[in-house]
Amino acid sequence: MLASRPISVEGRFVGVAVAREADWLFLATDPVLEDLEGASFPSPAEASRVARLVLLRGQGRREAA
Repeated sequence: MLASRPISVEGRFVGVAVAREADWLFLATDPVLEDLEGASFPSPAEASRVARLVLLRGQGRREAA
């Protein structure tokens, strides 16, 4: 059975992190994050952190990491 975690940014569902043997694969559901599609992360938390940065940058907002 595969493990997966939904990724949301400020209440907006943006993708899913799917467990692989050694990492987590990001699958984007939001077109703003299509550049992250297929990216590997060490944890769902890291995938969420990067998705948040990319999404907020796309909205022209600057916030601390």
